[in-house]
Amino acid sequence: LDTTQFAEYIHKNIQLYKIRNGYDLSPSAAANFTRRNLADYLRSRTPYMVNLLVAGYDTATSTPELYCMDYLAAMIKAPYAAHGYGGFFTTTIMDRHYKEDMTREQAYSLMVECVKEVHKRLIINLPNFSVVVIDKDGVKDMKPITPQMVAETAKP
Repeated sequence: LDTTQFAEYIHKNIQLYKIRNGYDLSPSAAANFTRRNLADYLRSRTPYMVNLLVAGYDTATSTPELYCMDYLAAMIKAPYAAHGYGGFFTTTIMDRHYKEDMTREQAYSLMVECVKEVHKRLIINLPNFSVVVIDKDGVKDMKPITPQMVAETAKP
């Protein structure tokens, strides 16, 4: 519930900013706005207990940006990120195999490897994973990663 409420609150305030000022916030500005609000709520009687990833494409610099934030409002800009229990297993895979100049197909294959590791090591059954690409053309859903797809990639 906290995640949904906080996400809606941030989304609506960023939309309000655009209406009032006539332009969108950059991903960096949106992440810092989110971090500040999370920090303010942390010091209130109703703190939000959320860990989140904020991603976007900065049209001014023509670069994608990803920010990882924890429930204490600590934020870091990162080339890749994962959180939750699965993040403990997948971060090492991304550390080893991530390359800055990866193609979309290579990045998708890396995500499949991460999901394979989550399926192998995590007790909780999480069958399907959504994959979203954020680039200069906007936000696009890619083919979800399913147990069948993971099983097919495991075959020699």
